[in-house]
Amino acid sequence: MAKKLVTLRIDEHTLQVPEGMLVVDAARTVDVDIPVFCYHPKMDPVGMCRMCLVEVGRPVVDRATGEVVKEADGSPKIAFGPKLDTACTTPVSEGMVVRTNTQKVKEGRKDILEFILTSHPLDCPVCDKGGECSLQNLT
Repeated sequence: MAKKLVTLRIDEHTLQVPEGMLVVDAARTVDVDIPVFCYHPKMDPVGMCRMCLVEVGRPVVDRATGEVVKEADGSPKIAFGPKLDTACTTPVSEGMVVRTNTQKVKEGRKDILEFILTSHPLDCPVCDKGGECSLQNLT
């Protein structure tokens, strides 16, 4: 049985993907690059590196009626959480809005990258990943 499709927006892209797909995988379908170190599509997501931070907004639902609250123009009202979410552990949902390139996201990723670099050995010339390192590419 085919999974139900949900419609969401990632940056300027509106797309339909199977319900439950992870945000990082949905972003790849529209060529939106979200940096990841600990994620691999064939393994269970863990969200350890936190480089895939994104802002996630969801439609506001009226508690009394269960209906989606609408803006004056008829579009769904979207509420963004106060914290950033990891794209590798967040499943898509109907009406979700994902922002991957805001100032808040950039600052969050910069802070995470600085933290990773403080404990990462920088022996790049002798490292097996020398020249093919996503950490080097982001710095």
